[in-house]
Amino acid sequence: MTRILVPLEASPGNPRVLQLAAAMATSMAGSLTLLHVYEPPNAMVGIVPGATVEGEAAADESAGKELLDGALAVLAGVGFSNVDVMLERRPSVLDAIIEEARRFDMVIMGTHGRRGFDRAVFGSIAEHVVRGAPCPVVTIHL
Repeated sequence: MTRILVPLEASPGNPRVLQLAAAMATSMAGSLTLLHVYEPPNAMVGIVPGATVEGEAAADESAGKELLDGALAVLAGVGFSNVDVMLERRPSVLDAIIEEARRFDMVIMGTHGRRGFDRAVFGSIAEHVVRGAPCPVVTIHL
């Protein structure tokens, strides 16, 4: 059985990624594991009136759960049910994805395809995963 990791972030393109991942998993008699990683809140949060690190962490966790619940609903809509979910709080999203990819046969993820200044400033997690993952990585332009 092929095990496919699907890292997700909040993006309107997630249904496309999930539909392709479900189709590929079905064709390979495989399973999907959805992964959402959120980073610990920045200590600067305490400067914002009323904001706390604990409150921001709880909000990030809640948003992650909503994202994964929505992804499960998309997969249920296409009739795919062989799926697990992982919600992780880690210091680095990129490192977490590459570390988890070691346990899977394939990664399928979206990419925004940023270029120029935005790419220089924000980087490309997908590009780093392609370079750092020990397994094949399929990217889908969002």
